[in-house]
Amino acid sequence: MHADPPNSRDVTALESLEGALDWWREAGVDADFLDEPSGWLIEPEADDAVTAPPPPAPPPVQRKTPLQRALEQGEGAATQIDRSALPDTLEKFREWWMSEASLADGALDRRVPPRGVAGAKLMLLLPQPFDDDAEGLLTGGAAKFVDAMLAAMGIGQHEAYIASALPAPMALPDWGQLAGAGLGEIVRAHIALAAPQRVILFGRAQLALFGKTPEDARDPLSLDCDGKIYPLLAAPDLRNLARSAARRETFWNRWLDWT
Repeated sequence: MHADPPNSRDVTALESLEGALDWWREAGVDADFLDEPSGWLIEPEADDAVTAPPPPAPPPVQRKTPLQRALEQGEGAATQIDRSALPDTLEKFREWWMSEASLADGALDRRVPPRGVAGAKLMLLLPQPFDDDAEGLLTGGAAKFVDAMLAAMGIGQHEAYIASALPAPMALPDWGQLAGAGLGEIVRAHIALAAPQRVILFGRAQLALFGKTPEDARDPLSLDCDGKIYPLLAAPDLRNLARSAARRETFWNRWLDWT
C-alpha cells in the first residue's frame, strides 16, 4: 500500500520555511552570505539624526626655505661686536677669535683659527672657512689648489698667513650687514696685527666690509689698518678660480702686474 502524498495546501508557509531551513542545515549551511558587505554591529541611524561635520584639516606645516634660514642667521650675526675688547697682540687675537661670542652664532667648535706667522710675505683672506677645513683653514679639498698656487708664486708655506673674515661657516652671509656690525674693523685689526707685506682677498663680495664694491676690484686697492697702508688684490672666490681656466689666467696676469 502506498501512502497518499501530502497535499501542499495542507502545509503552512511557516512549515515550508522551517523545512527549507532544516534541509540547508542538514547540508551543512548555517550562515547567510551576501555579495555586498554589511556591518552587523552598526547602530541604525535615526531618521532625524544630523550628520556630524568632518573634523577640520590640520594646519599646513610652515617649512622654512634654506634662504629664509640663512637670512635669519644673518640677522642674528648682526649683533654689535665689542670693538673695545680687541686684543693688542696676534696671539691674544687668535684666542679671542675662537671664544668671542659676538663674532658668530653657533657652537664654538665650528670655528677655525687663522694660521701663519706675523710679517708674512702674503696674507690670504678668505670669506669664511670651508666646510671640510676640520684641521685648519685650507686643509680640506682646497689645500692642493692653494699649495700649487703659492708654489707658482714662489711663496713657501711658512711665508703665507691664512685668515678668514668669519670664524665659522655661514650660509649666504650679508656682508653689508656684517660691516654694520663692526666685522670690517675686526678684519682691519687682524691685518694690522699680522702685518703682512701684501693681502689677497678671495671673494669680492666681502669688499663690503671695507666700504668698497666688487667693481672697485678693477683698480689697485689698499687698506688703511691702524694707520698703515697694505696693498690689496681682490680676486674671485677660490672655488670659482679652481673651476675656470679663464679666471685663473686673468688672476695670474693681475698678480704679475701687481707684484
